[in-house]
Amino acid sequence: VNPYNKYVRCLRWQTWLKTFFAILFMAEAGFLLWPIGRAMGPAKEAQSQLAGMPASDVDVAYLQKSSATADRIALIEISGVISEEGRTNMVEDVKSMLQTAREDSRVKAIILKVESPGGGVNASNLIWNEVMKVKKSGKPIVAFFNGIAASGGYYVSVPADKIVATPETWTGSIGVIMQAPNYSGLLKKVGVEYITIKSGARKDMLSPYKPANEEDARIAQNLVDGAFDRFVQKVAQGRNMEEVKVRILADGRILSAEQALKNGFIDQIGYAEDAFEVAKNLAKIKTASLIQYKKKRDVFSDFFAAFSSKPLIDIGQRVSINSPGLYYLWTTDR
Repeated sequence: VNPYNKYVRCLRWQTWLKTFFAILFMAEAGFLLWPIGRAMGPAKEAQSQLAGMPASDVDVAYLQKSSATADRIALIEISGVISEEGRTNMVEDVKSMLQTAREDSRVKAIILKVESPGGGVNASNLIWNEVMKVKKSGKPIVAFFNGIAASGGYYVSVPADKIVATPETWTGSIGVIMQAPNYSGLLKKVGVEYITIKSGARKDMLSPYKPANEEDARIAQNLVDGAFDRFVQKVAQGRNMEEVKVRILADGRILSAEQALKNGFIDQIGYAEDAFEVAKNLAKIKTASLIQYKKKRDVFSDFFAAFSSKPLIDIGQRVSINSPGLYYLWTTDR
């Protein structure tokens, strides 16, 4: 018997055995966790109903409980790259939580905690639109910037009644970016030709397999300029500023908390407890429970999430944002 063939057969048997035991483990884990999930379901449902929220969408956790009143301030987080892609859909999650807070009569104000460098133009606008719905309902909104709230992170926050930022927060970066790699020079050097059959001259605009030309750049620039104008208009509207003043600092630059305060892009430098006090003042209440909304996950999602690696999630987000498109995003490594 050829030793190599014997070795290959051995490896195959090992692979089959590993697969079998992995499937067996998953089945046993599911069997054990299923009754736990069933037992936890009614408790979570009852907790959600007591908080005045749809039991099927959002979980609530008390961060600071007050027995003196039934009033609540809801904390909703926007953390990481703003995207509709990935393992979880941030946009849908945030929309669901904002809708729940808007419809919950016990929630007197909302704190939008933002820790984001921004993200996709469309994704940012979808969240902005949901924040605007809360704004139009008359329920106060406080944006709390914790470390980084730039570009799309700032965009989604401008409808807020007040913006509080920690002393070391970076914000601003008002602008739009579109980038696409180009491999045509490298392919030419190695003798690779990429054949494209297209219906129109601009169908492969910004293709990485052909040299860029002036007309492609002009069309792309118009798209960027349109998104940029809409960004500036929303900042001017949300912050009650003249567009001319916004454009002076809307060249993509990052602003410190002090610079943002001086130029009217935020209202106060402070911490989470300060944002809580601002929210209570806007709601005209003296005491309230601070609660946090989180999108409800089933027990299997929580189980598998425990084995996920955050660096891998970050890599996945980083790869997805490098696809062609418009971004309200502050980044140094695109």
